[in-house]
Amino acid sequence: MNNAEPTDDELAELIKGKTLSVYWYMLRHPEPLTAREIQRGAELSSPSLSMHHLERLREHGLVDKDVHGQYTIKRDVRIGILNQFMGRGRMMVPRFLFYATFYTSLTAALGSLLFWLSTDWYSMVLLVLLISACLVLWYEALKVWREQPFPEGERD
Repeated sequence: MNNAEPTDDELAELIKGKTLSVYWYMLRHPEPLTAREIQRGAELSSPSLSMHHLERLREHGLVDKDVHGQYTIKRDVRIGILNQFMGRGRMMVPRFLFYATFYTSLTAALGSLLFWLSTDWYSMVLLVLLISACLVLWYEALKVWREQPFPEGERD
């Protein structure tokens, strides 16, 4: 491993494809994992392929290997599509999900309040704008969710 750790931009260039999928799997499962567990979870064809990707991650200082042959995350970096997610372990969700939930709740509360109090034209324009913002935020959250770098079998 080099003495100088690569920057996030350099890592984004170096870590992609199946290696990124292996890293994603490890982020979603923060407990120590063997190469075979990662091979099965990331749906790689063989344990040696898993070892190849794990060693690549280890070279770049992202994972550690203990004396029992188990790998753990050493450095949590959000590179590429990963910077669109928040959380740790199985609770990794798109950032837009929080915004979409907040603005949907705000729109629902304001909409019910406006329904009972006043229905003038500028209130309706405000409501239409908020609904439009909610639709855009939900679209973006679902778009990022579909781009997750994990295999089909992992989706919960």
